[in-house]
This record gives sequence, structure tokens and C-alpha cells, in this order.
Amino acid sequence: MQPKKVTFISSSIITLIVSCVVSACVENNIMVKPLAYEIKPVIECMITPGKKPRLYLNTTVAYFDKKIDNKDLNIKNARVTIDSPFGTDILKEDSVFNLFSCQYDYFYQGDNLIEKNVTYHLTVKTMGGIFTAQTTTNLSTVTITSVSYASQFNDIYGEHEGVIVDFNDIPGQENYYRYQMNRMIDSTVTYGQNKAYSNCTNGSFFHVSEIGRSTYKDKNQDGLPFEIVVEPAFKHAEDQVAYVSIQTIDRNAAEFYDALDRQKLALLNPFVEPVFLRSVQFKDAIGIFGNYVLSDSVKFIYPE
Repeated sequence: MQPKKVTFISSSIITLIVSCVVSACVENNIMVKPLAYEIKPVIECMITPGKKPRLYLNTTVAYFDKKIDNKDLNIKNARVTIDSPFGTDILKEDSVFNLFSCQYDYFYQGDNLIEKNVTYHLTVKTMGGIFTAQTTTNLSTVTITSVSYASQFNDIYGEHEGVIVDFNDIPGQENYYRYQMNRMIDSTVTYGQNKAYSNCTNGSFFHVSEIGRSTYKDKNQDGLPFEIVVEPAFKHAEDQVAYVSIQTIDRNAAEFYDALDRQKLALLNPFVEPVFLRSVQFKDAIGIFGNYVLSDSVKFIYPE
């Protein structure tokens, strides 16, 4: 029986091997030239009977663009008109100071009140293009049956507190819904997960209207009791008073805001399939020209 052969490796050889491995992991900086970015207009106009039309017109920006303020995104000097059987309403540039974000919100405001059961045609001339769409104000309102509170509920975004809204779906129609809450807040109230708050109101109260980011379809629930649970965007305190409503919105609006919601989720969660915003109404633009009707509001007091 021959003795086993033992091989010894000197420390100098081990050092050489380790050095080679380490040198193979050198960090290299690779410069990537971004592709040219094509700017597009963003058109958002949701009309409702009994109110004057208001249209927000902004520009898209590249992902890493430093432009974030409303004044930098707003598109000026556009021609915006809304045509109906009653004539042409020319929307004019206007603005209002947002007491929460502490900057102006810019928009185009019309003069004529929106009527029920009328088809409206929108035309926006800007950035060398003409963008058109239409919507018909023939939606029906729902009646809220109850509003309650859940200290804890779970959805795809995680664990939250929530406001529970119950109502009956409108039978015989394809319906889409959104949540709306109106209330008065002061500068101590924060917004969302980023904990943003107002710093320009000096403690005084001001009105906010928050619209739910999710849309709801009555598929397989035609004419049945309907319930949605929504986490309020603005934080609250015990005994704070709010007024809850349900928006009935048209199909185009529901599809656009649903895609916008899913895009926001994809930005926050790397495991969610990316969503690219496309408008079914506008060519070479992003946005929506839709309509909604609002249910009667129900008073709600936060229990905690």
C-alpha cells in the first residue's frame, strides 16, 4: 500500500490567488447616455353638472428631471375650448393658492355651468398640436347607506386604518366609482407616507378635498350592496369631522385613473409589473376628459 500523497501550498501562492480574486472585483463606473426624452402635454379635465369646467394642463418631464413645482410644469398660452349645443366656452388661464402645498395650482377655467345629459367636446391647442375628446354627462348618483371606521384593514399596499363606505349599486348600468372626502385641516396635519405638511398657514384651518386613488367597478355586483374601504390620505385626530361622498365616474376616467394608480404602485414596489400611461382619448398626449356626479355627502366623525 503506497502512502497518500500530500500537497502543500505555500502562503505566497495563497496570497497570489486571493489578490487575483480581489482584483477581479474592481468597481467600474460606466457612463450611460440617456435617450432623448419626448415631452408631451398632460390634460386633466373632469366636469360635473352644476359647476364650471376646470382643466389642468401640464407637461411631462423625464424621470430624473428637477422640475417639480407647479409653475415649472404648467403649460401657458394654450387655447382651450369646450363646445356643446349651448355654444363655445373659452377657458381662461387662472390659479388659486394651495394652502397645503404652499404654491399655486394653475388651470384653465370656463364660464358656463355644465348641464346634465349633454355631450361636450373639448379642444386643446398647445405645443404645436390639437388634442380633442368628448364626454357625455349622463351618469347617475348613488345613495350612501352608512359610513363607519376600521382601525385596521389589509390590502395590496399593506396594513392601514380605513373609512368604510356602504351604498347600493345602480342596477342595469355599467358603473365606476371613486371616494371623496371633504374636511377642514390645519398645519399640523400630514399627508400620506412622506409626512408632508403645510408650513404657510400659521396654524389656521383650511379646506381640503381628497379623492381616492382607486376606482371601483360594479362587475358581478349589478344592483347589489357595494362597500369600499379607503385609507384617508390626510392624517386625522379623534373627533375630527369630515364629509364623505361617492363619485360615479365615466368609463374613460375609470380606466385612466386605474392605470395611474397601478403606475404609482409599480414605482413603489419593484415586484409589480410596470404600467405605462396611455390615453384612449388623446393622440400624442396623456390625460382624461371625463365627467362625474357626486352623491349626497354624509357627515363622519373619526372615533380615534
